[in-house]
Parts: sequence; structure tokens; C-alpha cells
Amino acid sequence: MREEIDWPGGRKVVTLITVALELWSPGHWPAYAPMAAAWPLPGIDDTHSASWANYGVTTGVWRLLDVLGDLPATFGVNGLVAERHPETVMAVHEAGHEIAAHSWAQDVVPALLDVDAERTDIRRCTDILRRVTGTAPTGWMSPRATGSRHTADLLTEAGYRWTGDHSDRDLPQVLSTEHGPLVSLMHGDHSDVRDAAAGPHAYRDLHRELLDQLLDAPGPGVFHLTVHAHVGGRPLLAGMVGQILDHIRESDDIWVVTHAQLAEHVLTHQGETP
Repeated sequence: MREEIDWPGGRKVVTLITVALELWSPGHWPAYAPMAAAWPLPGIDDTHSASWANYGVTTGVWRLLDVLGDLPATFGVNGLVAERHPETVMAVHEAGHEIAAHSWAQDVVPALLDVDAERTDIRRCTDILRRVTGTAPTGWMSPRATGSRHTADLLTEAGYRWTGDHSDRDLPQVLSTEHGPLVSLMHGDHSDVRDAAAGPHAYRDLHRELLDQLLDAPGPGVFHLTVHAHVGGRPLLAGMVGQILDHIRESDDIWVVTHAQLAEHVLTHQGETP
């Protein structure tokens, strides 16, 4: 049975904008990088693919900050990004966006860790993001949205309020854990990594059509826009992201918030005190 919830002001759709700001550990790189996928080099450091991934922290993030303008977003940030590029993470924070923890690096997947290693990963990420921004993150996104069976309990143990690891419901849900409630905010079905292969205009049109469908439905609905700084931060796709954001701005029936703001709304609606 679905738990009913309403958005403030009677609006139909809440929009969550996620920007992934990612790095891979030395000796690792994204398997979907153009040369890694098209021409793999087994046993050899793929310096091109590593460089391709670094685009997000050197260039793409700045373009996306400009495209976002006054719309709030949640940036999923690897601890390694904060270690290597603290000034970039601080710029995102000072622009008013939420900083969520995104594991230490993209190759550090919680489902591959034992409990102690996962607890250490969460603490390590929390500490460096707090040190860089002055604020502890309240949300967590696992690489490839793949937490372990212990992740929810470990997150509330560390003081987290929401997770972006689940994809089993359209609307937010409150999970019960050993250390209190944790809001689960669905991981979006679509992203630049998966959908841009059909072409930049198809990527744009997919999201605009999805938003229109949600607005036409009785509601409430949740619209997700997920962008990776090293993919969607490149000129052509960033332009398409901008057009999607313009479409969002056209409607008064949309509530654009960070994940943390939505999580607190859900906890309040469910009778929990933020």
C-alpha cells in the first residue's frame, strides 16, 4: 500500500537535481569511458580513460554550476574529490547546493566491503566533507547505487538522514534502522551515462516528456534529473541540461529542492521531528 504525501502549495511534482562529482582511485577508471569501452587494454593503466573522468572536476562542474543558476541541486561528491579539489567542493557548497557523500571513490562500492571497512569508508567520507565545507553531509549515495545489507544501519549510526540507493518506489519512503529513521529517495531511472548514447536531443526530449507526463498525472510525483560532471558537463550535453532546466522553470506546479530538504519534509509528514 502506498503512503500518501503532498508537496507544499499543492504542487504536483517535486524535482530532484543530482550532479555526480566523481573520481576513481589510482589504477581505476570508468568502464564506460569511450576508449575503455571501445578499445580495452587489459592489464594496462588506461591513462586516457582516467583523464576523461577527470574532466568533471577540472571543467564540467563549473559549466554545470553556471547552467544551474538559482536552481538548487544535490552534488554527490566522492571523498577523493574533496581531498584533491577542496576549492571546487567549497565553491559548490558556497553556491548553495547540497553536498552528499558518495563513497571515497567510484571503485569503492559498499556492497564489496565488510562491515568494518564500510563503516570506515562512511566515516572517512563524512570527515573530509565536514572538514572542507564546515558542514557534515546528511545524505549518502553509493557508487552505482549499490549499498550492502548493512548500509542503512551504518548511515543512521553515523548521523545520516537520507539515502539515494533504492529504486523500488516512485515516492520517498522512510526506512526503519537500528539507529532511527532513514529516508529513501529513489535513484532515477535515467541519466546522462545511460541515456545520452541515443543522442543529446533524445536525452533532452526523454526528460521533458517524462516531466510532462508527471505534470499531467494526478500527483504527487517525483522528477529526477541526474547528471555526471564528467559526462553531462561537456558543452553539448550541458546545453541539453540547460533546456531541461528551462522546461522545469516554466511550471508553477514544480517544487525544486535538494534531497535533504525533501527528506526533512518527508520525516515531518511522517510525524518524525527533524
